[in-house]
Amino acid sequence: MRFTKMGRKNRETYRLVVDHMPNRRDGRGITFLGFYDPFRKENKLVLDEQAVYSWLKRGAAPTETVRNILKKQGMWAKWLQISDGKDVSAVPAVPKPVKRKRKKKRDKGTPADAKPAAAAPAAEAAPAEVKA
Repeated sequence: MRFTKMGRKNRETYRLVVDHMPNRRDGRGITFLGFYDPFRKENKLVLDEQAVYSWLKRGAAPTETVRNILKKQGMWAKWLQISDGKDVSAVPAVPKPVKRKRKKKRDKGTPADAKPAAAAPAAEAAPAEVKA
Protein backbone atom coordinates (compact mmCIF):
# COMPACT_ATOMS: atom_id res chain seq x y z
CA MET A 1 0.00 0.00 0.00
CA ARG A 2 1.45 3.31 -1.03
CA PHE A 3 0.62 6.74 -2.40
CA THR A 4 0.61 7.54 -6.10
CA LYS A 5 1.30 11.16 -6.94
CA MET A 6 -1.36 12.93 -9.00
CA GLY A 7 -2.29 16.52 -9.79
CA ARG A 8 -0.19 19.33 -11.14
CA LYS A 9 3.09 20.98 -10.24
CA ASN A 10 3.03 22.65 -6.79
CA ARG A 11 -0.52 21.32 -6.23
CA GLU A 12 -0.10 17.58 -5.77
CA THR A 13 -2.75 15.15 -4.64
CA TYR A 14 -2.17 11.52 -3.79
CA ARG A 15 -4.12 8.31 -4.32
CA LEU A 16 -3.78 5.41 -1.93
CA VAL A 17 -3.29 2.29 -4.03
CA VAL A 18 -2.34 -1.31 -3.52
CA ASP A 19 0.58 -2.03 -5.78
CA HIS A 20 3.25 -4.62 -6.39
CA MET A 21 6.51 -3.14 -5.04
CA PRO A 22 8.69 -3.51 -8.18
CA ASN A 23 6.25 -1.30 -10.10
CA ARG A 24 6.97 2.39 -10.48
CA ARG A 25 5.64 4.87 -7.90
CA ASP A 26 3.24 6.48 -10.38
CA GLY A 27 2.51 3.27 -12.23
CA ARG A 28 -0.86 1.56 -12.45
CA GLY A 29 -1.94 0.11 -9.11
CA ILE A 30 -3.93 -3.04 -8.43
CA THR A 31 -6.76 -1.20 -6.72
CA PHE A 32 -7.64 2.32 -5.56
CA LEU A 33 -8.41 2.72 -1.82
CA GLY A 34 -8.75 6.47 -1.33
CA PHE A 35 -7.11 9.83 -1.81
CA TYR A 36 -5.24 12.47 0.16
CA ASP A 37 -5.20 16.17 -0.71
CA PRO A 38 -2.82 18.11 1.56
CA PHE A 39 -4.10 21.49 0.30
CA ARG A 40 -7.72 21.09 1.36
CA LYS A 41 -8.90 22.31 4.74
CA GLU A 42 -11.74 19.79 5.05
CA ASN A 43 -11.96 16.21 3.78
CA LYS A 44 -8.22 16.01 3.25
CA LEU A 45 -8.29 12.26 3.46
CA VAL A 46 -10.96 9.91 2.14
CA LEU A 47 -10.37 6.17 2.58
CA ASP A 48 -12.44 3.05 2.02
CA GLU A 49 -11.94 1.65 5.50
CA GLN A 50 -13.23 -1.87 4.81
CA ALA A 51 -11.06 -2.20 1.69
CA VAL A 52 -7.99 -1.08 3.65
CA TYR A 53 -8.62 -3.72 6.32
CA SER A 54 -9.25 -6.45 3.74
CA TRP A 55 -5.94 -5.70 2.00
CA LEU A 56 -4.11 -5.63 5.32
CA LYS A 57 -5.60 -9.08 6.07
CA ARG A 58 -4.24 -10.33 2.74
CA GLY A 59 -0.76 -9.24 3.77
CA ALA A 60 -0.37 -5.87 2.07
CA ALA A 61 2.36 -3.90 3.81
CA PRO A 62 1.80 -0.13 4.02
CA THR A 63 4.68 2.26 3.53
CA GLU A 64 5.78 4.30 6.53
CA THR A 65 3.89 7.37 5.27
CA VAL A 66 0.66 5.40 4.80
CA ARG A 67 1.06 3.82 8.23
CA ASN A 68 1.49 7.26 9.85
CA ILE A 69 -1.68 8.53 8.17
CA LEU A 70 -3.59 5.41 9.25
CA LYS A 71 -2.39 6.07 12.81
CA LYS A 72 -3.63 9.66 12.69
CA GLN A 73 -7.03 8.44 11.49
CA GLY A 74 -7.22 5.83 14.27
CA MET A 75 -7.40 3.00 11.75
CA TRP A 76 -4.05 1.48 12.67
CA ALA A 77 -5.06 0.90 16.31
CA LYS A 78 -8.26 -0.73 15.09
CA TRP A 79 -6.25 -2.87 12.67
CA LEU A 80 -4.01 -4.08 15.50
CA GLN A 81 -7.11 -5.20 17.42
CA ILE A 82 -8.45 -6.98 14.32
CA SER A 83 -5.11 -8.73 13.76
CA ASP A 84 -5.18 -9.94 17.40
CA GLY A 85 -8.51 -11.62 16.67
CA LYS A 86 -10.77 -9.23 18.59
CA ASP A 87 -14.23 -8.39 17.26
CA VAL A 88 -14.28 -4.67 16.57
CA SER A 89 -17.16 -4.51 14.09
CA ALA A 90 -19.02 -1.96 16.24
CA VAL A 91 -15.94 0.09 17.16
CA PRO A 92 -15.42 3.17 14.96
CA ALA A 93 -11.95 4.36 14.04
CA VAL A 94 -11.47 7.53 16.08
CA PRO A 95 -9.01 10.05 14.61
CA LYS A 96 -6.51 11.72 16.88
CA PRO A 97 -7.25 15.36 17.67
CA VAL A 98 -5.18 17.84 15.73
CA LYS A 99 -2.81 19.88 17.87
CA ARG A 100 -2.19 23.31 16.43
CA LYS A 101 0.75 25.38 17.50
CA ARG A 102 -0.11 28.85 18.70
CA LYS A 103 1.98 31.69 17.44
CA LYS A 104 3.53 33.96 20.02
CA LYS A 105 2.37 37.54 19.83
CA ARG A 106 5.02 40.21 19.74
CA ASP A 107 4.81 43.88 20.44
CA LYS A 108 5.12 45.45 17.01
CA GLY A 109 6.52 48.71 18.43
CA THR A 110 9.96 47.35 19.28
CA PRO A 111 11.85 44.43 17.82
CA ALA A 112 12.28 41.43 20.08
CA ASP A 113 16.07 41.59 19.99
CA ALA A 114 16.38 45.36 20.67
CA LYS A 115 18.13 46.36 23.86
CA PRO A 116 16.97 49.26 26.01
CA ALA A 117 18.88 52.47 25.35
CA ALA A 118 21.73 53.14 27.74
CA ALA A 119 21.70 56.36 29.77
CA ALA A 120 23.80 59.07 28.18
CA PRO A 121 26.97 59.87 30.12
CA ALA A 122 26.82 63.06 32.15
CA ALA A 123 28.30 66.05 30.37
CA GLU A 124 31.71 66.90 31.70
CA ALA A 125 31.98 70.18 33.50
CA ALA A 126 33.21 72.75 31.02
CA PRO A 127 36.05 74.89 32.26
CA ALA A 128 35.03 78.38 33.26
CA GLU A 129 35.79 80.92 30.66
CA VAL A 130 38.47 83.32 31.62
CA LYS A 131 37.80 86.98 30.96
CA ALA A 132 40.76 88.83 29.67
